Amino acid sequence: MALLLSSCASTVPLAPSAAATPASPQVSFVDLPKFDRDLSSSLGASFKTVNVAFYEKVSPNQVPERLQKWLSAVERSGGAVRVNPPPNEITPKDPFFLISLLGTLFNSVKNLAQIKSDLIFDAAQGRDAVISLERNVQGEVIIGKIEFIRK
Repeated sequence: MALLLSSCASTVPLAPSAAATPASPQVSFVDLPKFDRDLSSSLGASFKTVNVAFYEKVSPNQVPERLQKWLSAVERSGGAVRVNPPPNEITPKDPFFLISLLGTLFNSVKNLAQIKSDLIFDAAQGRDAVISLERNVQGEVIIGKIEFIRK
């Protein structure tokens, strides 16, 4: 009897499975593990450049830890992280301005051991990162986008 009943049962999954997002040269930043999967997939694809866009602009002094891990993975694998000043802006008189911005991007990379153990960050190998700054309407410097460029 059980065999007869089980043959009539349908095989409907209990929860819908998360469909894999296809690789894209444009990834929008959301501070969720899905962002890591999407960025890893895009970096692993054949795109020369992968752009990370932001729904909400962030200060270069307050980069989310999730992005800091990706930037650290670029450096760890021999890549360079560069900062481009806002367009049409005179280079600051203080030459250490951009260097200090870059330094503050990595102020909380205390989880470097965890980064080394996460295989998802291996997708950053062979890439450089370019952080493009811009000014918002209030005149504050914010991150416009981050580009991961194949070397």
